[in-house]
Amino acid sequence: MPSFTFTGPYGDIECVVNNYKLNDVVLIMAHGFRGSRDGGGRSTAFAKLAEGVCKVVRFNFNGSQILSRQVEELQAVISAVREQYNPEKLFLLGRSLGGAASMITASRDEKIDGLILWATPNDLRKTFLSALGDELYKQLDAGETLHLEDERGKMDLTPDFLTDLDKYNLTEIMSKWQDRPLLILHGEQDVTVDVAQGRKNFELAGGDKEIYTFANGDHTFSECATEATAQIVKWLYSRT
Repeated sequence: MPSFTFTGPYGDIECVVNNYKLNDVVLIMAHGFRGSRDGGGRSTAFAKLAEGVCKVVRFNFNGSQILSRQVEELQAVISAVREQYNPEKLFLLGRSLGGAASMITASRDEKIDGLILWATPNDLRKTFLSALGDELYKQLDAGETLHLEDERGKMDLTPDFLTDLDKYNLTEIMSKWQDRPLLILHGEQDVTVDVAQGRKNFELAGGDKEIYTFANGDHTFSECATEATAQIVKWLYSRT
């Protein structure tokens, strides 16, 4: 798989690239909380299918879950992609918390041509109350560091993770998204980011916007990834 590496604000970032021959249109993907650029194989499969429409760039955030740092890293990836490929069009696709990072980044960069939000929240505090559960959320909110361990490995989550979220009003950001294309995809069985949040993002935005919800879709789209991919590829094709 072709790739390039550059020094980001918090260390080296390796970007893997599907369809290295096509430079005109680039899609940058940002993964979610505790996720990866491979997305359990679903992001890899999506990139392979989408490469007929555009160049797809995927990367891993450098370990920090702090949203502001992820925004900085995404901005650095965008700058590196522009330097490498000078694309005519540049789109962002963000999954879950990566969708929030993409939303924030695109709101600050008028040269981003469109935004795809995959299971992306509108209310960050509510989302992490659901993701962590009442007890762990209260501990974190009270200033304790959480030591998490599961099939994805070990991670320390510090209290500034929550306070950093408070810097961003996603409702305000979406209400100002009026001119550029927007695609929202959300599972109706998502218990981490309930589908009402995706619908609210859609209602707030204006202009060229589409939303697709999937009756059997959970937070990771484990049962509907193929269908979601088809909608994204179709959407990209119509805008390139």
